[in-house]
Amino acid sequence: MNKKYFWSLLTFMMVVIMGVGFASCSKDDEDNGKEVTAANLKGTWELCHVKGSALDDDGKRITFDRDITSAMADLAWLDETDFIDYVRYEFGQNNEFTCYINYGSGFTDSFQTKYTISGRKIIIDEYMDQEQMTVEQLTDTQLVIHSNDTEEGYDVHATFKRIK
Repeated sequence: MNKKYFWSLLTFMMVVIMGVGFASCSKDDEDNGKEVTAANLKGTWELCHVKGSALDDDGKRITFDRDITSAMADLAWLDETDFIDYVRYEFGQNNEFTCYINYGSGFTDSFQTKYTISGRKIIIDEYMDQEQMTVEQLTDTQLVIHSNDTEEGYDVHATFKRIK
């Protein structure tokens, strides 16, 4: 093989290999975990961390970044005195969605509705409205969602752990 041809071919191959290597290292390739499907969401998820901001009752913006424990899970964006034991999302058969909130007094509030999936978005049918949550990460044990509403004044990243 001609020495000049060999070095030209080797240089070309190195450029191609380096180009492929750089192209695959973009931010778009971050690991978001599993595909968002009803099968991958199915189960019960308990809130364990919240981060974001919201407007309080006086219209003042508050920010928060805290772990949520079942011993004292306060929803900072509602009211510092609204203590709860847990918030759970349950994704069931036939796109059924149930939200459970258990207050420290033993009172449990819940609502059940349907949900749909569009790409990485979960769309919850709420009464006459729809709530959209973007799935930032979904693994076998963790679900991270982003939810925001400029009219209501909140922007929240919530981390849930799978409990069943």
